[in-house]
Amino acid sequence: MVGTGTGVSGVHNSPLIRRQVRLAWALLLAGFVVFLSLVGAAVLGARWYLANATTSEPATLQVVSGSGLLLRPKGQDEWRLVTDVVTVEEGDTIAAGQGTVGWLTLFDGGTVEISEETEVTIHRMRTSRFWSTRKEFVLVPVRGTIYVGMAPHGDVAESTLRVTAGPAEVVMVDSPRTPDAGSFLVEVQRSSRNGGADEPILAVRVGVLRGHATVTSEAGTRSLAANEQTIVSAGGAFGPVTAAVREMIRNGQFTRGLAEWVEYQDQGGDGGSEFGIVQRVPVEVFGERHVAVEFSRDSGNTDHCETGIQQQIGVTLRVHSSLRLAADIWIDAQSPPGGGEMHTEYPLILKLTYVDLQGQPREWWHGFYIQPGPTPEPEGRATLIERGVWRHVEFDLRNVMPLPRQITSLLVYSSGHSYKARVTNLSLTSNEAGDPQSSTGPSRVSDPVREGM
Repeated sequence: MVGTGTGVSGVHNSPLIRRQVRLAWALLLAGFVVFLSLVGAAVLGARWYLANATTSEPATLQVVSGSGLLLRPKGQDEWRLVTDVVTVEEGDTIAAGQGTVGWLTLFDGGTVEISEETEVTIHRMRTSRFWSTRKEFVLVPVRGTIYVGMAPHGDVAESTLRVTAGPAEVVMVDSPRTPDAGSFLVEVQRSSRNGGADEPILAVRVGVLRGHATVTSEAGTRSLAANEQTIVSAGGAFGPVTAAVREMIRNGQFTRGLAEWVEYQDQGGDGGSEFGIVQRVPVEVFGERHVAVEFSRDSGNTDHCETGIQQQIGVTLRVHSSLRLAADIWIDAQSPPGGGEMHTEYPLILKLTYVDLQGQPREWWHGFYIQPGPTPEPEGRATLIERGVWRHVEFDLRNVMPLPRQITSLLVYSSGHSYKARVTNLSLTSNEAGDPQSSTGPSRVSDPVREGM
């Protein structure tokens, strides 16, 4: 009996049994910890889902001007012409043709103006599903210019509007900590004005009209404030921060040949048959190398001919108090002297066609010459310049009458019997955020000195 009792006691107190008991307790405690972790994870996951779950929201689209506004629903290949107010969903793509402007109203009251020759995809329009934590918008412009007006965050904790455009990403945020609800623009410049996604991007222009926005590329991040813009190259490099100004002329330095331009010839109906010549020539302008376009016609001709280049613009002005035309010009030959009998034959003419505020087609033009005629030229019609010398000219057209609403085209040409003239660095700009120094005087040409462009 004593031996049996001693044996049982030894078994219960053996090291093996004690290790098994400790292991059992450890497994039980580990299981409890895992259970608590799963419960905690489930709670946190549920909380995260409630805070971050989003639902897509609609927007409405309508025509502001023109008749070429198109909508392509997500997953479809066919475009639909927009003639009335229509609903836009996530994934839809909008395109505005030449002379057409569209207006997108987001679900929170924010707006997107879709400018002429623009295509943009509405990638994301979302708000929180359960809790009022955030609003999020993501736009992807393919080409052209969009103007985004951000609505305040309101009862939502944070509102974010993001534009992804080639090498650049633009973000504007409005929250109690960063009250930056404002407006900004993004312009995607491709190798042609109406180029698609298969054409290379030349640059992306980003400008802030109100508030603050950040621009990110491979080169880093830039912060822009009101009335500031920067141009991001195709490789992501940032240009300098300047005032927000829209350049309406493409390839005005002719670095891409005559891309965006078409040759213009007009015999005038007086029986002539010899056209002038349009060609690109290397030049030195104010000590710098450039490429100019030369218009020439032999001196032996006695009939009328017009020779030049023209670019269709089709851009609606957002600020009527700002419009500036600039160019570097050079003239070496002309016939007849002055502007001819009708004061319309000048060796170099800049002509702007536009639509006024009442929808009527209009034109503005100014001539340049090197040889005075027998009678004075009409006041303000033409400017006498020095032969064979480059001159920089600028016209302040902010008060041209009637006031322009939309710029149609720019024509640069020589007119007369014979001529030899050159032009480069053509620029037509308008301030995006208004012009605080708007004048009430007439349009003017600059003094014969080179001014900043």
